[in-house]
Amino acid sequence: MTDETKPTNPPAVGPLPDGLAVPAGEDEFAGIPSPRGRHPVIALGTAALACFLIFQIKNDLSYALSPGVAQDLGDARSISMAKPEGLPVNRYVRLAGHADRESAVVLDTQGSWHFTQFFRLLGTNNRIFVRRAADPLPAELAAHDVFVGRLMHFSDLSFQEAIRHHFAGHVSATHFFSPAQVRAALAQASGGSLVLTDLLGDRVSLAANDELVIDMDRPGQIRVEFPRERFADQAAARAAVEQQAGQVIEAPGDAVDPKSLALVVTFPPERRDQALQALGEMDRRLHIRPAHATHTARVADLAATADAIVAKTGGAEPQPFPVAQIQGIGTLAAVQIPDDALILFEGERPREHLKSLIIAAFLLGFAIVNLLALRRRVG
Repeated sequence: MTDETKPTNPPAVGPLPDGLAVPAGEDEFAGIPSPRGRHPVIALGTAALACFLIFQIKNDLSYALSPGVAQDLGDARSISMAKPEGLPVNRYVRLAGHADRESAVVLDTQGSWHFTQFFRLLGTNNRIFVRRAADPLPAELAAHDVFVGRLMHFSDLSFQEAIRHHFAGHVSATHFFSPAQVRAALAQASGGSLVLTDLLGDRVSLAANDELVIDMDRPGQIRVEFPRERFADQAAARAAVEQQAGQVIEAPGDAVDPKSLALVVTFPPERRDQALQALGEMDRRLHIRPAHATHTARVADLAATADAIVAKTGGAEPQPFPVAQIQGIGTLAAVQIPDDALILFEGERPREHLKSLIIAAFLLGFAIVNLLALRRRVG
């Protein structure tokens, strides 16, 4: 076939499924209408989602725009008494306080081996908590109980319910009380429960079945712990005491060091100092300290007289403990986090959240584009 006989146009397209035919030489897609834009519902939903995401990070946006110089709040015990609306929440602050490391917990993020300490500050009625900077902790932070970071409402944490339940069910703190205060509270108590303020200023609520530990002084009695390397048995230790005109009251058998044995002894007042000096010179590893007696009683089994606390311990008959001879009263209580608690994220600076501004700008632009498209669609 020569060039003259070649067809100049492609053959006509056959019938389309809807019965239409496209003339030869024309675009077969020319009859398809072009869309005018996305559906209004999709545009409106996309803009609403972008605005919702901006609302979710509003606290981070506010913190990113806040001053980068820490506001000094002073002692945590003083600000714990202030009303929440009077505190610079979601701001970069500095405060001082004593960390309760006894009841501290260690947090890690989804098994990432990135650990941080989480603890309360003493004397704040469980109202001020600190999440320490991640390990390894710099020496300048570890050496002082001064914390600098972002102050937030505890209720704003995404994991606040899990932390509250964990502390209430698994974390206890030791509290010590003034014997005179306990006696006064017992004298006014009704219903078998007590509300006490410990020596650090924390309020503690005790139910009837909660236990108090009473540490009693034993006037004139001395606890002596003898090293077993020098005193093989109780007989040898007893002989050393009796040699100094002393008398053995009991052998408690609860020496802290397994290499020693303990005796509670007494000496005539006129020979006491001389006898203790002679015992100390026998072996420098010998430990001498005042003797104490520890009693545990439920709150429901306590009562008060004018100058004593009456306790029923171990099923025995109630016995009075003179307030003047009580060395200390303590208890273990679960850590309850109040609704208005605050938390300081140590080391978290405003500049670390500048990325939130970029994210918010992107989301805002995305919302505006969709709203403009919706406007053109409606117009």
